[in-house]
Amino acid sequence: MALRNLWRRKTRTALTLLGIAMGVAAVVALSVFAEGMASGMERVFAGSTADLTVSEKDAYLLFFSTVDDTLGDELRQLPNVKSVAGRMVTMVPMPGVPYFILAGEDPRGFAIQHYRLIAGGPLTGRKQVLIGKTTAENFDKQVGEAFILNDAIFRVAGIYETGEALEDGGAVISLSDMQRLFDRRGKVSYFAVSVKDPRRADELSTEIENRWPELTATRSGEISQQAELFDIYRSFGLFIGVFAAIVGGLGMMNTMLMSVIERTREIGVLRAVGWSRWRVIGLILGEALTLALLGGALGILLGLGLLQLVSQVPAVASLLQGTLTPQILLQAIAIAVVLGMVGGLYPAWRAAQLQPIEAMRYESGASGGTPRWMPQLPGDGALRDLWRRPARTALTLAGIGLAVGFVVALMGLAEGVIVSFSQMLGAGQMDLMGVQAGISDMELSEIDDRVAAQLRVQPEVKAVSRVLFGFPQTSDAPFLMLFGLDPGEDYVRHYRIREGRAIQRSGEMLLGRIAADNMRKTVGDEVQLGVRRFEVVGIYENGAAYEDTGGMLWLRDAQDLLNKRHKASFLGVRLRNPNNIEVAAQQLEARFPQIKLHTTASLRERTQDLQTLYAILGTLITLTLVIGGVVMTNAVLMSVFERTQEIGVLRALGWSRWRIIRMVVGESLALSVLSTLVGGGIGLGLSHALTLVPLFGDLLAPAYTPPMLLQVAALALGLGALGGLYPAWRAAGLRPIEALRYE
Repeated sequence: MALRNLWRRKTRTALTLLGIAMGVAAVVALSVFAEGMASGMERVFAGSTADLTVSEKDAYLLFFSTVDDTLGDELRQLPNVKSVAGRMVTMVPMPGVPYFILAGEDPRGFAIQHYRLIAGGPLTGRKQVLIGKTTAENFDKQVGEAFILNDAIFRVAGIYETGEALEDGGAVISLSDMQRLFDRRGKVSYFAVSVKDPRRADELSTEIENRWPELTATRSGEISQQAELFDIYRSFGLFIGVFAAIVGGLGMMNTMLMSVIERTREIGVLRAVGWSRWRVIGLILGEALTLALLGGALGILLGLGLLQLVSQVPAVASLLQGTLTPQILLQAIAIAVVLGMVGGLYPAWRAAQLQPIEAMRYESGASGGTPRWMPQLPGDGALRDLWRRPARTALTLAGIGLAVGFVVALMGLAEGVIVSFSQMLGAGQMDLMGVQAGISDMELSEIDDRVAAQLRVQPEVKAVSRVLFGFPQTSDAPFLMLFGLDPGEDYVRHYRIREGRAIQRSGEMLLGRIAADNMRKTVGDEVQLGVRRFEVVGIYENGAAYEDTGGMLWLRDAQDLLNKRHKASFLGVRLRNPNNIEVAAQQLEARFPQIKLHTTASLRERTQDLQTLYAILGTLITLTLVIGGVVMTNAVLMSVFERTQEIGVLRALGWSRWRIIRMVVGESLALSVLSTLVGGGIGLGLSHALTLVPLFGDLLAPAYTPPMLLQVAALALGLGALGGLYPAWRAAGLRPIEALRYE
């Protein structure tokens, strides 16, 4: 019976199925993407046959770990150690592939055996590279051809296949070439250690950590700070997908409510012939579950199709291979079932409350009047028509409002990142921000102190400030961004100290206001960072969340603590003539190819992290608006169905087709205006809720600009116009006689 009832309104059912399917497809696609990112990174770092991984204790990701390669000889002397291989892993930007994994391996070490050659041979000399099978296909490269990495030319020695998507979409060079290419001589990211007796691996791990307190030794697959961060990635993907599914679920609730209203007399007859309330509830819930399961199945197919399509794009292909887990499919099905239950509850309850006699006397058509206080918008009484079914209108507003609110929150978050960088550049202590060239992630940037010294003597340059940042391990806070600055350089004046004083010597630190409050620290307290303790001599408040949630050390202390001696993450460059900033940036980049110089205007265009952020943002906004558009079309179409006889009367009284279209589109636009207002409130609330997330919330401070808000309003109005086109065309196509006979 459920399928038969749903089939009675094919168009409405199809639109509802599409809305649910898009939401479930979002769950599948985003969960797979997040799983691909998380599991791919995990497998990259656990890809060798190592029993233990020895890395810097304070590094929250192995990408950011730095260890002296001389430590390898000492590790080899330990009794239970069989082999030790130093490894270096980073991400470099490549054409069409923003996050390209590049590994540096010892050609004679055991870890390189993980890369199974399918063509060519091993690394035997300088400037040679092994490329993954996916890389060879994406870049159309063969053995013997040239391959450019970070502006350096390498020769393809071989092509490998490991079965791990991220690795097969990356490349491998010798460890010595890697150290030279990124100016990290004498350093590795971590050591892969093979043990003689695996049963004593834990004993060896304890021995290493006791002997070198600044290091950590973990077993393959062991839960660590890195694994916890990857779990956050997985949860974030699922969260966004569920949000999209809820929008579709509200559309389904709207459909079921309309079905109940439309079949009021039928339900009255069923109650009159003896159907109990529970049987009526079972009927409506059965239809809702059927609709949800069909939509869920269609959504899984759509999600798989979307993944197959996106997997052809080199930029994300390596993140989507082999990551569709049974858990993701079960999550999608479970979400569909929950949507069916929740979406059918209110309509089922409403149907069960109908009294048989009143239901049998029910006349089709809308009910309710318009309150006197309600203004009238253009469109022949659009708000009046919406008010006729307040429950349906409220559900539609909730669904579309959630979609608009989600867009507002995402755009505010992205704009907040831009504002943070702009505040850094616009603080008055730098005109240009220099980062290491050839690095995808700015957090991986490392610039030698010698480059800063050479920049200072350039005729265009007035001053250069070095800034080092990282994330040291501390028991006082689970996540602390640390900045290292030289008190004698310009950028330190950017810090506005509210309590205490500035740093004067080694062993002292400043805390941001938010960090001090979260850690419950005041001037005079101590903070444990790694194996050292630092005295808090002052508390600053700059107004930028990413700074106020962190702390500041003397540059040399930060370099020692983060094991990045003579290194800076970025350089703040002040020019003698800031009016000539673009020309000066080009000239300095030509002289110093190892760095890339950003202005405030070039941050969006030239920063790979921000480009990727905006690409993901655009995809999510498009997906959300498509789902919202389906909900809008469904709601307006139901209004047209319900008012078929009324439209027939209007046509019989002489209303033209264009006037009917204007009326329906006007109702759709009125719904959009109200949804924009509701969505704006939801977006602001969601943005505020994100700032309350533990660990990262303070870094997610949104920013809103008038152009951005106008863009959201334009998108919402466009959504209303498009959502009303098909219902308006259908209404205008009704023949008066047939419409008047409609039941």
